Amino acid sequence: MARPVLLGICFATGLIWGALGTLIHGNLWIIGGTQTGLVLPWGAALALLIALMAQIWAGLTAGRLTETLVMGASTFTVASIAYGWPGPDQLMVPYSPQAYELVPGPVIASGLWWLGSAGVTLLAMVLVKWILARDAYRRAQGLRPRQPPPGGSRLGS
Repeated sequence: MARPVLLGICFATGLIWGALGTLIHGNLWIIGGTQTGLVLPWGAALALLIALMAQIWAGLTAGRLTETLVMGASTFTVASIAYGWPGPDQLMVPYSPQAYELVPGPVIASGLWWLGSAGVTLLAMVLVKWILARDAYRRAQGLRPRQPPPGGSRLGS
C-alpha cells in the first residue's frame, strides 16, 4: 500500500475513532451509590483498548511510527475538542470540583478517555518501535523474524 494512502487511512480512522470513542466512553458500571460507589468506566477502557490495537496495527503495517502518531494525534484532537466543547450539548463532562461532586462517574470516564487517548498513543509508539527493533535485530543476526500468517498482519509476532 502506498504511504500517502496509508497515512490518509490512519488520519481518517483516527478522526472516526475519536468520535466513536467519545460516544462510547460514557458507559459506566457503578457498584454502590451514585456518588459514593465504585466507578468502573468500561466504555472508556474499551475505547482505549480499540484505539491501542488500531494504532499498533497501523505502525506494524507501515513499519514506521509516523502512522501510529497520525492516528493517535487525530484521535486525541477529536477527544480534546469534545472535552473542551462549550455549551449545553456536551458529550464529555470536564473536571470541576462541582461536577465531580455531583456526577463523579462521567467526570472520571471523560478524563480517562481524554488523557488516555494521548497515553495510548505513546504506549503504541513504544510497542511498535520495540517490535520493529526486535525484528530488525533478528534479521541482522541471520534469524528469520516471526512471520505473520498468510494475508495477516504482523501483530501475531
